[in-house]
Amino acid sequence: MSEEEEEVEAEENPIPKAPRRVLQPKVKPAVEKEKPQDNKVVKLLEKNPLGMTLPEMAGGTRQTKKIRTLRPQLADAIRLALVMPISQRAGHTVYRLVKNMGPR
Repeated sequence: MSEEEEEVEAEENPIPKAPRRVLQPKVKPAVEKEKPQDNKVVKLLEKNPLGMTLPEMAGGTRQTKKIRTLRPQLADAIRLALVMPISQRAGHTVYRLVKNMGPR
């Protein structure tokens, strides 16, 4: 066979391609319920049901790095109605867990 005949034969009988596997999305079983996200602010307030200010949660007024990380988590907890601002102490808002809120 010459080279030209091989080229013609290759064009007529292309190598069949393997079928593509289609990946289907994994479905979570209905038994598992989605757990709420762990929130550091909620954990800190659970330890002290009387209520804390943001600097107290961070461990002191000068712990600005910790305060910066806690602030968005506190905002999420307030949005989800897990935490409520209740009063002011030393110029800072005091936050309490809603489940610890009793009749006043």
